[in-house]
Amino acid sequence: MTTNSSTFDPLWIFRAPLSGNVAQRITAAWFSPSLTGNYAGDAQVEDRVVTEVASYGKQLGWLTEIAIALADGQPLPQETQHTLHRLEKAKEDIDAIKKQVHASAVEAAKNALDRLEREDPAQYGKLLAERRSNEQS
Repeated sequence: MTTNSSTFDPLWIFRAPLSGNVAQRITAAWFSPSLTGNYAGDAQVEDRVVTEVASYGKQLGWLTEIAIALADGQPLPQETQHTLHRLEKAKEDIDAIKKQVHASAVEAAKNALDRLEREDPAQYGKLLAERRSNEQS
């Protein structure tokens, strides 16, 4: 029996399990309601940090563990030393992300200016004049 593509098939979900892209990022608000787009810094950096490095809660937990150990005035226990190494690694990863995002932002700005110069040279000249005027102010 041939299926007409215009007919409704209520069992479509049961065909070909795991076909297609199954490595998608799910960002539905109902899936993680405590995370919103109201980041204090650069939203792109913040999003990559919490998805690639560690959540805010995990980072706060590391800092709390280290602060309590230091407040006790004792040498850091072995497990806290391990936490300190994780925190140091997170800092390195975050610095790398910031560098990548900054580089991509500069590249995007250059590309946008090059495109504007090609497509609307008059507007490009006007924009540069405005920018130079703002720098001198």
